[in-house]
Amino acid sequence: MRDFGRTASGGDDAVERNLDLAWELFAVQPAHPRIAELASQVLASQPERSSAALLLGNRREVCGDAGEARRLYLQVAGRRDGQFVNAARALRHLALAEHDHAEALRWARTVVSEDHEEWDDWMELGFAQALCGDHEDGWRQLDDAVALCSRTAPDGLPGALGKRAAYLLGTFAPPGRFAVTAEEAVRADAANSWVALMLGWAYLVQYRFADAEQLGLRLLRENPTEDMLHNLVGTARTLRQIVENAHAQNISLEDIRNAGVIEMGWRQLRDQMLGTDLASALAALDDVMPAGLRATLRPGTSISDESLRDALGSMAAEDLVAWHDGQQPGSGGVWGLAEPFRLMSAAEIIALSTEIEADPRAHPDWPENEVWEQVMTDDAGAYLVVVAFGELVKRRPGHPDEPVAASVADWIWDRVAGFGGQDPRPAPRKNEVLPADLPAVPGTSLTGTIATMYAALGTSERSAPCEELRGLFPGATVRQSALGPAVPGPDGVDIALLDGLVKKVTVDVALCPSADRVISGLDLGGQREPVDAYLRAHGALVHNSWENRASGEVTVNYDLAQHRLGLQWQTGKLARIFVAAVQPVND
Repeated sequence: MRDFGRTASGGDDAVERNLDLAWELFAVQPAHPRIAELASQVLASQPERSSAALLLGNRREVCGDAGEARRLYLQVAGRRDGQFVNAARALRHLALAEHDHAEALRWARTVVSEDHEEWDDWMELGFAQALCGDHEDGWRQLDDAVALCSRTAPDGLPGALGKRAAYLLGTFAPPGRFAVTAEEAVRADAANSWVALMLGWAYLVQYRFADAEQLGLRLLRENPTEDMLHNLVGTARTLRQIVENAHAQNISLEDIRNAGVIEMGWRQLRDQMLGTDLASALAALDDVMPAGLRATLRPGTSISDESLRDALGSMAAEDLVAWHDGQQPGSGGVWGLAEPFRLMSAAEIIALSTEIEADPRAHPDWPENEVWEQVMTDDAGAYLVVVAFGELVKRRPGHPDEPVAASVADWIWDRVAGFGGQDPRPAPRKNEVLPADLPAVPGTSLTGTIATMYAALGTSERSAPCEELRGLFPGATVRQSALGPAVPGPDGVDIALLDGLVKKVTVDVALCPSADRVISGLDLGGQREPVDAYLRAHGALVHNSWENRASGEVTVNYDLAQHRLGLQWQTGKLARIFVAAVQPVND
C-alpha cells in the first residue's frame, strides 16, 4: 500500500497527532481497528481531509471490503483536490486486484496525465495495457519505465528491473522476452530468488539446459531445501541426458519439441505462480458453478495404480478426475455451450486408451507417435482432447482436430467468466489469420537461393548442390547431427545433416546479411498476410501453422515442389526461413 501523505489543511495538534498515528499504525498493522477510529475522529473534525478518507479506504481494502474502499476512493477523486492523483492510484490498484483490467487501464492513464514524473506510474500503465491485450505497446512501455527510472531515480533501478520482469511474466510474455529482462533483474539484485527461479525455467524452454542447471545450483547453495530449485536442476540434468543419449534411446530433440513437454512445464509453473493454473481455475469454478451443473458431477477420485495413472494421463486428466470423476452421461448440455461435451470418468478414459492401444489401426484418429489425453465426450463419438503443448482440441472420426482452447485451464477459466466469476488472465493477443481465398498458381516460380537449398536436400554434404550452397554461404554452420538446436554461423545459415545427408537448411533472417536473396522478391520486413500472399502467388500451398504459446513463435509450413518451406515469425517479424524434405531422411 502507498502512504498517501499527511499534508496538513488546518486543524489543531490533536487532529495531526491522530492522523500521524493512524498512518504509522497502518504501516505495521494495516487491518488494526484503531486505524479506523483515529481516521474517523480526524474526519469528524475536518470532513474535507482527503488523506484521512484515503487511509480509511486503504484499511477497508486490506480487510477485503472492496466496495467501501472504492466508495471512499471515488469520494476523494470527486473533490479534485491535491489528493486526486493518489485516489486515482488507489482505484488503479483496486481494479488490478479485482482483475478489472479495463478499469485499471483507465485509471492508469488518468494517473500519468496528472503526474508525468513517477516511473512506477508508467510501469503500471504498461502492465495495464498488456493485461488488456495490447501486449507489444504495453511491453514497450515497461521498457520505457525502466529507462525513466534509470534517469530520474537510479537508486530504484533494481526494483524497476524486477518489477518489469514480474509484469512480463504476469502478462504471459514469451520466455525469450522474459528471460532477457529476468537476467537484467538478477544481475541488479542477486537476492531476487523468485525472478532467478523463473529465469531458470525460461532457460529450459529455450533448450539452454546447461544454463538452467548452473543457475539452479547457484540458487541451491543459497537455499538448499527449496523443492522447486531441486526440481529445476533435476529437470535440466534429465533433459541434457536425453539429448546426449538421444540416438541410443531413439529420442530426438525434435521429438521433445513436437510434444511441447518443456513448454507445458514452463506454462504450468508460470500459471501456478500467477494463480491462473488448472487447480486455481477449478477452485474458481466451484465458487460460481450453477446448481444444475454441480448436480451432474461425480465425487473426485485418486488413482493409486501407477499403470492406470499412465493410461489416464498427467497433462490434465488426472487433475480433472481428482476434482470430479466424470459427469453423468448425456449431461453435457448443462455447461451451456453449443456442443454437449461432458467430463469423462477415470474408468472411461482408461478404457478408451486401452482400446486404442490394443488396436491402433482401428483408431486412425489417435496417432501412436503423438501425445494426447481425452478428457470430455459428447457421447456421440466426439471428444475434447489435450494434445501437444497442452492445447485442447475437438476430435471427431474422419475429421482434422479443431482447436478449442489453449489449454484445459483456459477452457475452465472461460466457463468461470461465463458464469459471472472473476477471470485473472490477461486479454489474449490477437491472432493473425492466414487468408484462405488466394488462388494457387501451378508450378514453382519462387527464385533465389532457395532453389539451391531445395536441390541440396537429401544429398551428401559433398554433392554439387551442397557445395554450391556452401559457396553461397561460406560462413554457414554444418552440423553432423540433426540433434540439438540450430546454431547459425556468421552467415546466419544452419545446415543440419543426418547420417551424412542434408536434412534441413535454416536461415536466421536477423543474422544473414543476404537473407533478402534467399527468396527473390520476398519482403522480409513485411507482415504475414502480404508475405503469405506472395508465396501463394508463386506456387506455395499452406500445409499447416501453429503458435508456440510458450515462446510466442508462429510457424507456417508450406508445400512447395514436393518439399517443405517453413517461415517462423517472432513478435510480428520474420525470424527464420527453413526448407526440409516432406519425409526427412531417417526421421
